[in-house]
Amino acid sequence: TVAKTTISPGSSKAMLILNNGEIISLSEKNKTEIVATEELSIRNEGSRLRYTASENTKNEQANNYNELIVPKGGEFTLTLSDGTKVWLNSETKMEYPLCFGQDTREVKLTGEAYFEVKKDAKRPFNVLMGDARIEVTGTSFNASCYPEKGDCSATLTSGKINLWGDHSMKRVNVGEHAVYDKTSKEITVKEVDLKYYTSWRHGTFYFYDTPLSEITEALGRWYDVKFYFSDESLRDVCFSGAALRNRPIDFILKL
Repeated sequence: TVAKTTISPGSSKAMLILNNGEIISLSEKNKTEIVATEELSIRNEGSRLRYTASENTKNEQANNYNELIVPKGGEFTLTLSDGTKVWLNSETKMEYPLCFGQDTREVKLTGEAYFEVKKDAKRPFNVLMGDARIEVTGTSFNASCYPEKGDCSATLTSGKINLWGDHSMKRVNVGEHAVYDKTSKEITVKEVDLKYYTSWRHGTFYFYDTPLSEITEALGRWYDVKFYFSDESLRDVCFSGAALRNRPIDFILKL
């Protein structure tokens, strides 16, 4: 017997792990000031976590790290101490310092996130994704590196970035999608339609000639469900289309 239930879409929720090990649940229901001093402020604004730091606290807090974990069925937005904005997709975690030091800005990403990096020519911004690394000074891009997938990727919407692998580097221009293969250690770059890689940030699923296995992977993360294929050959059937992420899962399944 199959239960008749409505599977609702994801929402703004995350777990924040402070540098002292304290775990704080974040959601729209518990807006709160987490840290409030003259030097540093950490505030949960409902769907966004915001860090604000004074000039004096930069070096002191550069070695103190927080970790933001977004579960399946969740998404969250983060404003780092330098003003960089980050949108974290479902099943994603990011480690970052409370304040960046004088020489560099560096975060560690597992999962998928969209970055709008605050320009600072003196301090390059680096996103570490296992063996791969994205290097920028100020730009907007999507980064994706889920552990179960065989690659890490970067898709550029403005500015310029470099994608570094184990032994190589490729320059990425606006409208290009760069992929680092974890097995071959090779980096490939191609021109793409940006909406298929960045639309999730605006609340839309876009698929173009996408295998059903990849579509169910994306739906599984957002709706926090697991799909099973009674016929394995269906994994390779491809679909194109779009749907709003705020609809119940039935809406997309009917499509």
